[in-house]
Amino acid sequence: MTNQFPGLARGPIDHNASSVINVIANGAITMGSAVALVAAPTSEILPRVEETDNPTVVRTYGIAVGGDTDGIYGDGSAASDDSTRATASAGEGVVVVTQGRCLARVDGATGVAIVVGSPLAASTTVGVLEVADTNATNIIARALQPSTGAADIIAVDVQREGVVQ
Repeated sequence: MTNQFPGLARGPIDHNASSVINVIANGAITMGSAVALVAAPTSEILPRVEETDNPTVVRTYGIAVGGDTDGIYGDGSAASDDSTRATASAGEGVVVVTQGRCLARVDGATGVAIVVGSPLAASTTVGVLEVADTNATNIIARALQPSTGAADIIAVDVQREGVVQ
């Protein structure tokens, strides 16, 4: 699937219906990646995040939609240079959607294909979401578009629902 929002360079799809926060990156973060909270130095007043690859972690926080590097959304695969990164290194600012609609990196080819409304959790691929299974303890979003590709960018609704029922 191709990105249906090619004009959206950063941020949520709808600012009026989204919760967007500023945090600190713990390393390079690709645009559209799922991020999780990590321990921050005591000298920082903002939370610190990094791309997540653990579907059982309960601290998945949101989707990176911008930052100091402020790249564009790529083809859904991990960034190979700074052109598709939100941040290039640790300590940079990153913008995260914690609630609302935004673009996210997904994998609809491994396991179950993504359909509209699918519950999404972190994949074992860094920064990528996939359909949540019974092992996932943190549903981060619902799919707003289908995907059968291994590296896609689709619209999602971030709601941080919690465990699979």
